[in-house]
Amino acid sequence: MAGVSTPELAAAVSNAGAIGALGLGASGWESAASQVSAFRALSEGPLHLNFFCHDEPERNPTLETAWVARFSSEFAALKATAPDSLKNPYTSAKDDHQLIDFAKEYRPDLISFHFGLPNRAILNALKNLNIQIITSVTNLDDAALALNTGVDGLIAQGIEAGGHRGTFDADSDYDFSNNALTTLELIERLRGLTSLPIVAAGGIMSGADIAHVLSAGADAVQLGSAFLLCPESGANEDYRDQIRTAHGSNTVVTRAISGRAARGIGNKMTAPGNKANKQDIPPYPITYDLSKQLNALALEQEGTGYGAYWAGTGIGQARELSASDLIDRLVEELAAASQR
Repeated sequence: MAGVSTPELAAAVSNAGAIGALGLGASGWESAASQVSAFRALSEGPLHLNFFCHDEPERNPTLETAWVARFSSEFAALKATAPDSLKNPYTSAKDDHQLIDFAKEYRPDLISFHFGLPNRAILNALKNLNIQIITSVTNLDDAALALNTGVDGLIAQGIEAGGHRGTFDADSDYDFSNNALTTLELIERLRGLTSLPIVAAGGIMSGADIAHVLSAGADAVQLGSAFLLCPESGANEDYRDQIRTAHGSNTVVTRAISGRAARGIGNKMTAPGNKANKQDIPPYPITYDLSKQLNALALEQEGTGYGAYWAGTGIGQARELSASDLIDRLVEELAAASQR
């Protein structure tokens, strides 16, 4: 997850025999380079880098002003004035050819994409560097689009997964519908489409969970929420406290925090934000700027409740272990589950 992955966490995971990942979707190129360099100083193991490929948002000052006004009372409660305008906090890798130069210099073993894929020229350049390319998919339509680009594998992101949904169409209501596929359902359907590697993601918190998705046809697993309480993660104390008291029913899929569907523990923006119609919410990542401002104000005053507490439905099973100890525990549990 962008924002909570750290070089220390990724290095500990790689040093323990898995593949450490850095979520760079929220990072500029200078920050991304610093994170990869820090990882390399800590580990000679494999490295997975993740980038966001969203469409650049269309700005609508009237819409943005109305969205800010909706939360004016929240700013007042924090003894602050609501902002006059919002900023675009993130850029997209979709058409950013700097990604090619970055990949040439830092040579990750694996690159994954979220919200879609970069343009053909970027994809072809990355493949010519012999870097494995995979992307998150939540449904069969997106999977078919991804397979047509020549990706090397798919991340099957079930509806249980924490963080942003990888659905390509930002306006789709799929992630809010009863048709949204679980991790197991998605694996089964993807296996009917392709023989390429499938990486299961969503609701995987234990070795038994790993055994379950592998037996369903997955080739590997990707865990995020399971590592949030590791000391190496970038989750702050507010985030950690939310996790310690959370269970699966605390999580919701919402657009209200960032402007795009994402699963997390409900916060003080979720309920009022979810009352809004989809067309009243500014596009991702413009909405995220307001959330980040509220959270920063609250934390300055030692307040809580405004963070983007991204977490999957299995968050109640998160363990406060070091990353290496958690990997060891997962391996032991997987071995035990496989013998049953």
